[in-house]
Amino acid sequence: MRKTLRVMTFAVLAFFGAAGHVDAQEKIVVMSQNYTYEDPRWGGNQLLEKGTAIRVYPSESEGGYEYFCGYTAASVILPKHVAHVPGTVRGERCIVVNGTNVRLREGPSTKSGIYCYDENNGSSVARQQFRKVPGVEKTEDIEYHWVPDYLPKGTRLPYLGRVGDFYKTTFDNTVFYIAAKYCLLK
Repeated sequence: MRKTLRVMTFAVLAFFGAAGHVDAQEKIVVMSQNYTYEDPRWGGNQLLEKGTAIRVYPSESEGGYEYFCGYTAASVILPKHVAHVPGTVRGERCIVVNGTNVRLREGPSTKSGIYCYDENNGSSVARQQFRKVPGVEKTEDIEYHWVPDYLPKGTRLPYLGRVGDFYKTTFDNTVFYIAAKYCLLK
C-alpha cells in the first residue's frame, strides 16, 4: 500500500511538475513557525507547532510540501516558508542518514523494537508502530505484514542528543534512536 502510494504520488508530481525537476523522495522537515491547516479527513483545524518535525513529500507543482497528516487517505500542502530541513538553520545540529536499510529503534539498543508499518493495510487500519520482530501477525479480522520503515540515505533528522552508540531524534510525534555508525552528525 505504501509503495503504491509513493508511486501514485510520484506520478501526480511528475504530471504536474513536468516543467521542472521533480523530487518525490520523502523528507523530514521542522516547522519554522506555528501553522494551522484544515484537516482534510475530519474537518476542523489542526495546529503544527513550531519545532515539530514531520515527514513530508515535496510538491513542486504546489510550491510546498505534501503532508499526509498521519494517514494515507488525504493530504494537505504546506507552504515551504513554514518549515525547513533540519540543519539548514544557523546553529541547528542534525543527523544525516549515511546508510541504507538503517533501522529506527524504540530505544538506544539493538534489542529495542524496530519502527515498522503494515504494508498490506496502510495507516488507515494499523498505524506504524515499534515491533520486536517484523513479520506477519494475524488477529481474528486482519492479517498484518509488518516491515521496517527505512528512511532514504541522506535524510536529515533533528539531533536531540546521543545515548551510547545511538543518536536520539524525532518526527511525527515519535522519538527514535538510530545507530550512530550509520549516520553523520552535522
